[in-house]
Amino acid sequence: MTKQVSGTIMLHLEDGSKRFLVHEIGKDKEFARTDTKAENTVLASFLNFLKATLHINVNDIRLVELTNTQSHGASLPLYVFEMASEQATELPEGFAWESPDSVRKILGTIEIEGVPLFE
Repeated sequence: MTKQVSGTIMLHLEDGSKRFLVHEIGKDKEFARTDTKAENTVLASFLNFLKATLHINVNDIRLVELTNTQSHGASLPLYVFEMASEQATELPEGFAWESPDSVRKILGTIEIEGVPLFE
C-alpha cells in the first residue's frame, strides 16, 4: 500500500478571518493529500504536491502544525501551513478555500492523534 500525506493551508484574510485549503470530491470535502515518494521525505512529498498540483509558492507558506491522523487504519501525517491572503493563488478545480466550519466537519470524520491548534 502506498503511504500518503495530507495537509491544509490556513489562509489569513485581511479582515482577520481564515480560510482553509480543502479538496472537494463531489459533495464531500477532505484535506489535500498525495502519495509519498520514496526519494523524498514525507514533508518534501507534500511540498512538491503543493508546488506541482496547486501552483503554490512554498516560500510563501509557513509550517505551523504537524499531527498524525488515522485513515482507514493507516497512519496519515497532517501538515498545517499558514499564508497571507496576498500570496494566495487561484486553485485548480477540485480544491477550494473553505471556512473553519468546513474544516471542523472534516476533523470530525478522521481519527486524530494530537489535535492541531489553529490560532
